[in-house]
Amino acid sequence: MGFDRHWLEEKGSEDSQGRTIWALGVCSALSRDKGCTALATRLFHQALPLHASLSYPRSIAFALVGIHAYLARFSGDTEVRRVRGMLADRLYTFFPETLDTAWPWFEDTLSYANAKIPQAFLLSGQWEIRPELTELGLKILDWLIDLQITNNHYSPIGNNGWFVRGETKPCFDQQPIEAQAMLEACLLAFRMTLRDKYRNAALAAFNWFLGQNDLNEPLYDYATGGCRDGLTPDGPNLNQGAESTLAWLLSLLAMHGFHAEQGNMHYTETIEE
Repeated sequence: MGFDRHWLEEKGSEDSQGRTIWALGVCSALSRDKGCTALATRLFHQALPLHASLSYPRSIAFALVGIHAYLARFSGDTEVRRVRGMLADRLYTFFPETLDTAWPWFEDTLSYANAKIPQAFLLSGQWEIRPELTELGLKILDWLIDLQITNNHYSPIGNNGWFVRGETKPCFDQQPIEAQAMLEACLLAFRMTLRDKYRNAALAAFNWFLGQNDLNEPLYDYATGGCRDGLTPDGPNLNQGAESTLAWLLSLLAMHGFHAEQGNMHYTETIEE
C-alpha cells in the first residue's frame, strides 16, 4: 500500500501471504482478548486454504511459524495439522539429500529473514516427530551462526546486494528482522538440544538491538519503545517502521519468556560453550 492508501499490487505477494499467516497464528496463540482471538482465528482459517499453494521457501517458512504458533494453543485442529505436514514436506524438497556443507542453502543468495527457514524445520521436526527435518534445521542454523556471529558478536548479512555465493558478505544495511529471526531460531534450538552455542547466539542477536553491534549504536529507542529501521554505515536509520518495531517487540517477548524459564539469566551476559 502506498502513502495514498491505495494498493500497489493487484495480487499480494507470496511473502505477504506467508507473513499474514505468521501474524494471525501468533495473535491467535498469544492474545488474551477474546475479541482479538476470535477475529485472528477466523481470519487464519479463511486464509489457510490459500497457503496450501505457496511455492516460495521463505513464504512457506513464514506460514509454518504461524501455523505452529496457532497449534500451540489449538493443538486439536486436524486440518491445520494436515497443512503443516504438507508445507513442511514442500519446504524440505527445496534442499538436496546431500547438502553442500560450504553452502547448505536452496539458492545462491542469502537475503532476508534467513533463520526463519531453519526455525520452520525445527518446529516441524519437533512436532511432526521427523528427525530429518530437525537435522536439516540444525545444520542450516549452525551455518548461519558461523557466518554471522563471532565471539558473541552478531553481524547480520546486509541488504546492500545481499550475500551472493562466492562473494564477500555485505556489512550493511543490517535489518531488525534478521536479529529477530536468528533469536527465535536459536532459542528453539537451545530448548531442543540444550547446547549453549544456541543460547549464546540468541543473546548476541538480542543484544544487537541494544547496541552490541558493528557500530555500538542501539536500534531500540528507549524514548518511544520503537525500533529504528536498520543499521547503515553512517549509523541507525532513524525511521521506526512497523516491521522493525514488531521485530524488536517479538524479540523482547521471546527473551522475557526465555528469561522466565531460565530463572537467573540476564540478557547481557555471555555464556561460554
